[in-house]
Amino acid sequence: MLVRNSLQCTPVALYKMSELLSNLPKFYIGLSLTVITLSFPYIASFYSSIRLSRALSRYPWANKTWDAAAKKHFLESADQIIRDGSELAKGNPFLMNENASPKLVLPPKYVNEIKNEKDLNFAKFIGKEFHSAYPGFDAFSSAINETIFQDAVRTQLAQVLTLTIEPLARETPTTLNKVYGSTPDWKETNLVSGLLKSVARLTSLVFLGENFMDNAEWQEISIMYTVDVFMAAEALNSWPAMSRPIVHWFLPQCRKIRSQVKTAKSLIRPEVERRRADIVAKGGKARRRVLDSVDWFTAAAKGETFDYTNAELSLAMASIHTTTTTLGFTISDLLENPEYIDMLREEIKESYEQDGKWEKSTLFKLKLMDSCIKESMRLHPMAAVNMPRAAVSDITLSDGTFIPRNTNISIGPLPMLDPELFPEPYAYNGRRFLDLRNAAGAENKYQLVTTTSEFTVFGHGTHACPGRFFASNEMKLLLAHMLLYYDWKFPEGQEKANHIIMGTRRGPNPKQKVMFKSREPEIDIEKMPLA
Repeated sequence: MLVRNSLQCTPVALYKMSELLSNLPKFYIGLSLTVITLSFPYIASFYSSIRLSRALSRYPWANKTWDAAAKKHFLESADQIIRDGSELAKGNPFLMNENASPKLVLPPKYVNEIKNEKDLNFAKFIGKEFHSAYPGFDAFSSAINETIFQDAVRTQLAQVLTLTIEPLARETPTTLNKVYGSTPDWKETNLVSGLLKSVARLTSLVFLGENFMDNAEWQEISIMYTVDVFMAAEALNSWPAMSRPIVHWFLPQCRKIRSQVKTAKSLIRPEVERRRADIVAKGGKARRRVLDSVDWFTAAAKGETFDYTNAELSLAMASIHTTTTTLGFTISDLLENPEYIDMLREEIKESYEQDGKWEKSTLFKLKLMDSCIKESMRLHPMAAVNMPRAAVSDITLSDGTFIPRNTNISIGPLPMLDPELFPEPYAYNGRRFLDLRNAAGAENKYQLVTTTSEFTVFGHGTHACPGRFFASNEMKLLLAHMLLYYDWKFPEGQEKANHIIMGTRRGPNPKQKVMFKSREPEIDIEKMPLA
């Protein structure tokens, strides 16, 4: 009662307050108002977090504590924590603590229900996780119009996808020669580093054109920005939320990514202006069926203001490392199971001989390769949970499950490792999806690029990866040339790859070495240029 009365603003109290304020110097009044104004977002955020915490209290925690020991345990054993959470919740949603932030983990039975839910937003999730409001994190920025970006990748790229095969095939031998050269004797190389350089060069050809394919500054940024922006986000996450608007200006990791964005703008803006001038000179209509993303974005923007540099950084981040990771896992699995390599070489030879050149049908015929890559993706998903979303409003699912506004959600444990769906889920079977495709009516369901509620590596539904068709073509062309023109093996004494697991993330070991040497191909698709 005392508290309630003390908060009541009677006319007398208001008069006395105004009298008090009128006697204060204007400087202090202004300072007080400034402090109140600046504090309001944090006060609102504080009360929002209390509301969210109360709404989520109905769900059990897999790992509520987040001290140093708990963080170490999470980094080493996130898979087990997720399994324990699922058992604790008896197959229902549970809470997982990651970076002192609660995430609601939904079991795979909800995949089909949430896949197209408009109030579960992927872009909002990314923006929250990667501090999109701060300079340097521009690839996650709201300045990238999501509609334009999605149209450019989902529609414009799809229209020219077939046209990208010939230039990719033409440049793949040159790319491999630049990265690996010609060597008659066994030579050691870093697996991930070589793949990153190869993928970045070929991706730049399609996304930005030949001028950027061998531009050393852009190649460095397109590879390293993804690594550095994750490190900057982790560094910033270690600070209290209220301090981040100031701290980010001084953290070395954040200064580094701001510098990378500045360099990227200096490289990309002149190219954008050149294209715009070319469009004006040709009547003002953007070209559509062309082979690079500057024109796709221009066509999709339809005159709207659009930050091309941020979009190109987003494309590079979404494509180069994910493609490299998938190829790294695939090559490692093939070296652990070398019986597939000669079978793949024979399939490449037969497919190419039938068409006499690289085209869409040639790549489609590589069904064993398609299966081998998909099996590596199944066995080594890049994250222990996937389909991340942020709830932009309160949502109640069909069984009554309540997802409060501002909740971050993910799907887990992943269905790809469920023994009821995939027998012997932790064993590599390169023919698994080829055999499944051979069943009546299953030809399309088990292709590499197909997403289902049972296979969510590319996501599923509205936010499924729109670039997966391009990535599939690029991976098949690279792998085909790498297997035809080189022999590969682990260093002496090694039989299995030691992949990296860090919390919910996983990837090929960046220090993994492999041995390679040149070989005579079963069919000389393109004469490899000499170094």
